[in-house]
Amino acid sequence: MTKIETVNRRTGEIQDLTVHSSLSAGSGIWFRGGGYTTMGYDAHNALAEADLSGASYKLFHKMCALQNRKDHGLVRVESQTRFAEQVGMSQSSVSRALKQLAEHGFIYPDGRDWRLRADFVFNGGGAAQGQAVRNIPADAPDPYANGSGLTLIDGGAGERPEDQA
Repeated sequence: MTKIETVNRRTGEIQDLTVHSSLSAGSGIWFRGGGYTTMGYDAHNALAEADLSGASYKLFHKMCALQNRKDHGLVRVESQTRFAEQVGMSQSSVSRALKQLAEHGFIYPDGRDWRLRADFVFNGGGAAQGQAVRNIPADAPDPYANGSGLTLIDGGAGERPEDQA
């Protein structure tokens, strides 16, 4: 069992999440599809705390799935019309979402293509990942600027801490 407590910095509201799993650690985790990306707790929190439209969240996750994993975060855009078709959204929604994601620092332009920040979405590969982080433009907004605010609370093997007293 893992307990996660989050605090909404704007409202002060505390939200608790307890995750229970019936799988043992030896069972492993299986993913559908080829490959995956991962984000740290601070990245998930920054995304959750950002004032983004639903279309921006949807596009961000589509971009995570479409990125070129050999070129750390590169999302090829043949044309904005074609890109909108590819992600199943209207061209105007994609245009607004790209602008919003860039303003918050989750993505940045690379010519006519886009890049997911390599220090935000990790897709594996040590040295190349480090180089991708160093290539983030200095003027790109920092999605971590507001801090984390996440607190992890260790839990027992299926027991709540207050039950262990």
